[in-house]
Amino acid sequence: MRKSLTLSWRFLTSKLHQPLPLNRRESQQLLARLNDSFNRNLDSQYPQDLGHTDHSPDQHIKSLLKSPLFSDQQPQQFPSPTRAVEVSQNAPIVRDLIFAVEQPVEHFKQQVAAGKTNIGIAKLALDNQMKKILASPTLDPEESMRISEIGSLVANWLWSSGQYERMDFIKDRTFTARLMPFLVAERQYKPVWEWLQRSCTGFSYPPTSEARLSFYKDIGAMLRSLLQSEVAYGQGLESAIQMFMTSYNSTGLSSHTSVFITRRIHASAGAYLMWVFASRGASANLGDHAIKDLERSIYHWASSQMIAPYQALFDLSHPRAPNASRALEWISMVEASDGQLAKGNRQANVRIGLKTVEVLLTQGSTKEAARVMKVLQTVFAPEVGSDGESAGSQQSEEESTLRSLNILLAT
Repeated sequence: MRKSLTLSWRFLTSKLHQPLPLNRRESQQLLARLNDSFNRNLDSQYPQDLGHTDHSPDQHIKSLLKSPLFSDQQPQQFPSPTRAVEVSQNAPIVRDLIFAVEQPVEHFKQQVAAGKTNIGIAKLALDNQMKKILASPTLDPEESMRISEIGSLVANWLWSSGQYERMDFIKDRTFTARLMPFLVAERQYKPVWEWLQRSCTGFSYPPTSEARLSFYKDIGAMLRSLLQSEVAYGQGLESAIQMFMTSYNSTGLSSHTSVFITRRIHASAGAYLMWVFASRGASANLGDHAIKDLERSIYHWASSQMIAPYQALFDLSHPRAPNASRALEWISMVEASDGQLAKGNRQANVRIGLKTVEVLLTQGSTKEAARVMKVLQTVFAPEVGSDGESAGSQQSEEESTLRSLNILLAT
């Protein structure tokens, strides 16, 4: 993450090495580059697709090619009958592994019928099916996930095996993250809402405060996975916001959950929606009601330290009337506190600062943009890379940047 912020900082300062272009065409070109740089920063922290994860087709192909089954070495000779018997005994296991990779849905069905399924096997089946879909250049991911019906199969197995009663599967965040895209693609939302409601109402919580805190985070991770899947494979950002508000309202009305629990469960999902709202063109198509819902929700799920910066980010990212006023006020407060106000989440505050520069450049406020850049360099030097190089090169870069800032401030 720090590397991506450093690259973004260098990109921005390189644009400040000469007076910023003031004609409309050049300003639009610069803004486009700034947007690309900023979105790469956000994607590194909040990926919107599976292209750079273990699910990517490239990673899947590499993992297959590393398998001994694809080795170009000559077959090993077995000098003794004992070794030959051992290999013969292992042959069914090898065939089963190949079947699990090539036909994950059928393999999972067989394991369920044989009574051998557990969370590990279900997780492997979901992972193999996703890799199989993404490795094909001809398959549409959403349609292929829907047709596979593996999401429904896994959800039915959870119910029939009694997992609903224990709810232990929620603790495995990798499992819920792999399951959600398939359920969303199949439009199977009912089991997810049942899990969320059961987790938040009438469920026997872990006995210790530490275990309960971890459990709330697990529920929040499942909710976030649901919203990520809805944005990527469902009805988009507006639908995800509606789901978030439904979950928040239903949890808040429950007599079993306090304000603290509600905030803890929804904090991660709320932050995810804010960054999607800030970084994706999908926000341009949001209805006014969804935009207002998202703004009103900030106070309820964000921590006390992050309410002001998230409100500033909302104003900066408003699809119809972006406004940098609250962001500039927040940045001035952070500067006056020498970064102490941003102590809880410095990287998020740097990204908000970069977004502020983007909006100011769009509005032609080059002097304010230069001032924000200077604050970022002064207060967030580690995050933007100002302290990560040798003394000589650091001094040279700082002097060059300051000269550029002085030129901008003088114009």
